[in-house]
Amino acid sequence: MHDPKSQQQSDAHGSQHPPHGPAWRRIHHSPFFWIAAVFIGVAMFIYVTTNNLLIGPGGKSAQPIPAISP
Repeated sequence: MHDPKSQQQSDAHGSQHPPHGPAWRRIHHSPFFWIAAVFIGVAMFIYVTTNNLLIGPGGKSAQPIPAISP
């Protein structure tokens, strides 16, 4: 009646759930994704607000490099 071999197979498959949805949708549930997204957003904000990172350390603006006249 009860074959131990078939019981082991059904227990192994019943206890594990297949992943729900594609991988690109599951990544949004990871805290690492959201931490990286925040760091990227902060980096973009700093880049845009400093006008292409022209402000150096200490709040001093970088000196423009003069062009060579022909």
